[in-house]
Amino acid sequence: MAYEPPSWSTVPPPGSYTLEIIRDGVVIETVDASTRAHYILGRDPAAAHVHLPHPSVSRQHAVIQHRDSGGVWLMDLGSTHGTTINKKACPSRAYVALPPGAMVRLGSGSRLVTL
Repeated sequence: MAYEPPSWSTVPPPGSYTLEIIRDGVVIETVDASTRAHYILGRDPAAAHVHLPHPSVSRQHAVIQHRDSGGVWLMDLGSTHGTTINKKACPSRAYVALPPGAMVRLGSGSRLVTL
């Protein structure tokens, strides 16, 4: 099932957001998260904008979505192993506000994503 952005989707101002991919306490990748309206996070490099290789991460696991009124939202795309923000489980297929500095874990992967 392909992700369809909501009507309130927008590209944020240039340079306004970055995603840091962290493994074992070390930033291993930084992604400019202000060039698209949304970013798919997942295990499949052909189907995800941000590749997180781990068996518990779904091919298209979650999406980070920018909102036209400002702010960033995260939605678990119905993954098998779930998504957490700051160690709290996210509901499946519902947008959750993603504050700057929040730590996101997909499944039981060793990588964390922070905004």
